[in-house]
Order: sequence, then C-alpha cells, then structure tokens
Amino acid sequence: MDLERTPAAIDEDRLHRWLHGRCALFAAALHRVTGLPIRAWLQDDPDLGVPVLDHAFVVRGEEAVDASGVRDPFGLLAEYEHWEPFLVDMTEVEVLAIGEPPDIDPAMLALAITDACIVAAALAPVEPAPSP
Repeated sequence: MDLERTPAAIDEDRLHRWLHGRCALFAAALHRVTGLPIRAWLQDDPDLGVPVLDHAFVVRGEEAVDASGVRDPFGLLAEYEHWEPFLVDMTEVEVLAIGEPPDIDPAMLALAITDACIVAAALAPVEPAPSP
C-alpha cells in the first residue's frame, strides 16, 4: 500500500535512478537529511555466495521511505527480483559499502541530497500515538 507519494519535483529519470541502481546512495542521503535509520532488503545471491542489495531505504516508524515516498516495507519487495530476502538495519557506511562503488561522484551525492530534501519536505509529520 502506498501511503504518501513524492511530489513530481523529482523527474522520472532521477526517480528511476534512486529506485533501481542507486538506492543505497539515496538512502544514505535521506538518512543525512532526516536522521531516520537506514534499512535494506538483502538476499544471498546463489551465484556470488554473498549477500547483495535488493533495495535500501530509511524507516519512519514501521514505514519505508525512499525516493517514491512512504511505503510499506514488505509491499515494495514486489518491485525487485529476489530469492529469499531478509531485512537488515544498516549504517550509512554499511549501505554505501554494499550498494555503491568506493569512489562516489560528489555531484551525484549532491543530487541525491537535493532530491532527499524534496522527499523529506513532502513527509507528513508523524502523529504521536494516543496514551492509554
């Protein structure tokens, strides 16, 4: 279930980049902008024999936040090929190590941070849970 969608200020090419291929960089940028923790779907690649990244995002409560907005972290798996995915909390260093080359282009990082600011600005504030 999609909960909140990112405004059209992020064009389709950049949106596709952040969702398919550069999600680790975008998750790190969104983490820097919002302070929200990073989580990722990983899977053990039978050909490589090591975990690989399916998709990285930040979490707000029980919701996933990526370049497309706020989503159910389990629902977003439908967009990605996977064998037996598992959900992992990650640091910025860990997600960049598994999902990005070691020499990140500063211009690409700046673009990721710019788009992360757009997503962060569109987030509705979380309502506190009522006290029992």
